[in-house]
Amino acid sequence: MVANIPFNYVSTTNAAGAFTIDTSGGVQGTMYDDPAARWALRSGVVATGETLPMWGGVGVYELVPNLASGNPAEQLGSVIGRAGTLTQTSAGGLSGFALFNQAYNAPITPQSPVPMAGSGMTFNYVRLGSGARIFVAADPALVSLEGGLVGANVSWDFNNQRLQPYDASTATISISSATWAATAGGQMTLTVAAWTGAFQPVAGDVLNVSGQTNTGTGGAAAVNGNFTVVSATATTVVLTLVAASGVVGTIGGSGLINFGTGALACRVDRILPGNSLTVSYNPSTGYATWNYAGTTAVITI
Repeated sequence: MVANIPFNYVSTTNAAGAFTIDTSGGVQGTMYDDPAARWALRSGVVATGETLPMWGGVGVYELVPNLASGNPAEQLGSVIGRAGTLTQTSAGGLSGFALFNQAYNAPITPQSPVPMAGSGMTFNYVRLGSGARIFVAADPALVSLEGGLVGANVSWDFNNQRLQPYDASTATISISSATWAATAGGQMTLTVAAWTGAFQPVAGDVLNVSGQTNTGTGGAAAVNGNFTVVSATATTVVLTLVAASGVVGTIGGSGLINFGTGALACRVDRILPGNSLTVSYNPSTGYATWNYAGTTAVITI
């Protein structure tokens, strides 16, 4: 016979608009409160060349602060912005992830409930190698990792700011010339001598660009990173690069195109499909809202 108590003393309810009936979920851009990793949380100043606000879960690059004219006060921390490549030796190389933890100065409104920071404002982040466990947005296809090894290779989607299935960094192509035009909100055209092997990009592909310089206000970070292909020929490729006038000027440098972003240095601890809060940003209104049915992954960096 089983002994029963005639009332439910552990009754729980689901908060409206929070999670679904399963309360196992996460919030993009937050860190587990591990006693050691909490000391790895840093504060940075959003770069003046950024064209989008900063929010939690974004992969960031980090610059050594300085007192040059127009830069934020170095006492507020390193300068951070959206990373565009995993290569630390390239402009915009990923060094960590922005976090909502203790980002109390980031404003919210009823129309835009996600905390965000603009250029010159501070936002917190944590560096690669810190051992922190963080929630990041993830491609739902990563459920295929469940039951597998935590060390499986995964990649970072710099356009959608989420963890994605492994996309090996393969062929490298030298860029002969690069130009930007305001067509369709902004497009960058790259010229190459020829594509490696039989590969030629097609519309919808994502290419990684690195090594370029830019005289515009967006600096090198604006013209390096992952970009979506609009069209391509045997010697050119047109990429989407939405930017305001002046952000992109004359593009130079020794630019390179890579197919695939390579492996992100992390351990995948858990995949939480369809039951997490992820960020949805509307570039037309500038508002960021919560997607209550998003997919996140817990990674150790």
